[in-house]
Amino acid sequence: MTREIIAAVDVGTTKICALVGTVIHDSLGNLAVRVLGGGVTPSRGLRRGVVMDVPEVTTAIGEALETAEQESGRQITSCYLGIAGNHIATSNSAGISPIDGRHGVTGNDMQRALEAARAVQIAANRQIIHVIARHWKVDEQVNIQQPLGILGSRLEVDAHIVTGTINAINNLAQCVLAHGIDIDELVLEPLASGEAVLTAEERQMGVVMADLGGGTTDLALFRGNGLWHTEVLDVGGSHMTNDVAIGLRAPFEVAEELKLRYGHLQPERIAEDEQVWATVFGDKPERTFSRRFISQILQARAEETAELIQSRIAKSSYGHMVPAGLVLTGGASQLPGAVDLFRRILRMPVRIGSPVDHPAVHGLSRELQSPAFATAAGLLLWALYEDARAIHYPMQRMIPENGQILDKVGGWLRSLLPD
Repeated sequence: MTREIIAAVDVGTTKICALVGTVIHDSLGNLAVRVLGGGVTPSRGLRRGVVMDVPEVTTAIGEALETAEQESGRQITSCYLGIAGNHIATSNSAGISPIDGRHGVTGNDMQRALEAARAVQIAANRQIIHVIARHWKVDEQVNIQQPLGILGSRLEVDAHIVTGTINAINNLAQCVLAHGIDIDELVLEPLASGEAVLTAEERQMGVVMADLGGGTTDLALFRGNGLWHTEVLDVGGSHMTNDVAIGLRAPFEVAEELKLRYGHLQPERIAEDEQVWATVFGDKPERTFSRRFISQILQARAEETAELIQSRIAKSSYGHMVPAGLVLTGGASQLPGAVDLFRRILRMPVRIGSPVDHPAVHGLSRELQSPAFATAAGLLLWALYEDARAIHYPMQRMIPENGQILDKVGGWLRSLLPD
């Protein structure tokens, strides 16, 4: 990492977060990032992670950027931008490259194999975001995690390809570029969140991460330090809030406050006679409700989410590859009882992952230590480890149609946007 200052922008369905960090070395001499400042603003103009109103999103991003600059005392000139939403699709592909048998596998050999893997048919309205190595094969040696230097004549990669619709990518990008800020890289948000909340041991053994966001739940399955499967589920914390709003016939904002203040995913732990006041629609603006009833509404949606995650893991055919279990993160993971509920349904180890637990993240304010900010912190880590990842976690990013690899995506994105 040659730059000292890095910035991250996470554009979520319910909130937008911009972080500014500086690259440091910790007491052991390891590379780390210190957060200098952050800006958080409620999202506007997004639905399920997709931009629906460009001016609204642009304004909201600008507010988060301005606050982050004020807190950090630094000007943001470029950023790592998270991308998610129900337009994201994934597939797997294989690529092959010959090897000079005298010297073993080189970084160029690995890039050529990845180039071959990306040569797959995709719809004209879609664009490749990442091509990520899952594992490698050199001649008859299989399931290699790091092939550099291995002697042989033929290198093969099994790769995971992430695509998004061009319009969704462009709409998100122009909301950032409008502020005169370049985009260093678009990063799939589950990848970023995984950087912040997963341990090296979990990645190696095999683990599922579920980022319970506002509009969607992002799933990612890691094994052997590779990304094996990703998926976006159209359910999130906002659906829980909406269920409460409908059940109580209350405004959405009231339901959100009730969820955060009184919600529990194990209603049996709530006293039957515990009551809470709420503002509702109708001629009687305030009523009391059973806290257990509110929690039962939340539990039903959480159980549905857990069952959906369980079915998608099974459908992926990789369920046997995750002995480290499930790591929950994102705002909705903070509801009391979440770990017990997901453990009961998925029948695997479950824990909550927070960015504050990562040894390379320093200086997070109390607010930013929450699992809700795992993606933003992970984007800083993604930038921090860029050089090391180029060797140990190779991939191709944002490759335009002429096949030329771009290290920086700002220019290419600008070329796709209207004048």
